[in-house]
Amino acid sequence: MKNYIILVAAIIIVVCIVVLVVKKCFIKSNAETDISTTMITSGISLMVAAFPGTKELLLSFVAEMADKDITYETDPAMIICGMILIAFGILYKINIRDRIYILNMFEIPVQKEISDDSNIKDLKLADFKVKEILIDFVDVFNVNMTQKTNEIIVKKIEKVCTAFINRSNGFKSCFTGMAPIPYTILAGTYLASGKVRRYFEYRRADSKYYELSKRKKKNYETLNTIYPNQPNIGATEVVVALSVTRKVQEVDLNQFGTMDIIEIGLSMPNDNIIKSLTQLDEYAGELLNQIEGLKQKYPSIQKVHFVASIPSCLSIEIGKRFALNTHRLPQIISYHFVNSGTPKYPFGIIVSDGATGKGKLIKG
Repeated sequence: MKNYIILVAAIIIVVCIVVLVVKKCFIKSNAETDISTTMITSGISLMVAAFPGTKELLLSFVAEMADKDITYETDPAMIICGMILIAFGILYKINIRDRIYILNMFEIPVQKEISDDSNIKDLKLADFKVKEILIDFVDVFNVNMTQKTNEIIVKKIEKVCTAFINRSNGFKSCFTGMAPIPYTILAGTYLASGKVRRYFEYRRADSKYYELSKRKKKNYETLNTIYPNQPNIGATEVVVALSVTRKVQEVDLNQFGTMDIIEIGLSMPNDNIIKSLTQLDEYAGELLNQIEGLKQKYPSIQKVHFVASIPSCLSIEIGKRFALNTHRLPQIISYHFVNSGTPKYPFGIIVSDGATGKGKLIKG
């Protein structure tokens, strides 16, 4: 009877190993999850090796049928070592399950990393669980943008965003940054297939970061849309101005000539006005609906010149929605604002175009 119990136990352990191997081969993972899987698999292997093998079990079974007494002892030391390895593997897996990956876009030289001690403390994060990945183009960015410089930045954004999605797979994904709006929206288009749902915004009033909350309560102002009194229904190009952190001034849009201007925004724009994910989703969704609905008022619409004063979290969510709906939208060019410049919007980046692609530089 003892041999039967040992045989059943061995079969169960072998099945566990097969399950782990199949999971490792067919389910996408990364190096850190592989470590825990290897520890657990090694522990199970040690425990299997501690028991008599199939040959020994068969010989014992035959001997028992012949009323002979042949026994094979298990190795308790190997069983204990295997159990310890399995325990450590499970603990390691539980620990890394809460790991936080943060994508941080740099364009301002004085910008700080989230992993700085003060920022970790403000956000109440565990330092050992934070893995920060940077998109840093401080050294190459210039308001007098050239095609070559733009190409370098666009390629870096695509490369880092793709790597971030792969590395953060299965973990909590976050975003923060202080980069130009066109490039942040572009980053959002590359993050559309990822699971970035935590955002850290910088509060200039006290030089601290805060995280958007998950509260569902709607205690914020909705976006309001204003169309021209007499729209040019035959227009193929229009300007969409989104005002959330600052009011986009009509006088700053002189470079767009007589194009119709569709104003979307809040009655009193301000920094850090977005406090929750619910508010963020509503604003991003409303913008998408308005741009998608332009076809009803402008049947021949082909191009949208998008100017905005918005936080980085909204830029990312807008970019994600542009990417997921690109074939339903006209070409969208997002522009960079320079207060002291002439024109005020010296260049733009194509962030949505189902026909020719995205990332191309457009001079203002």
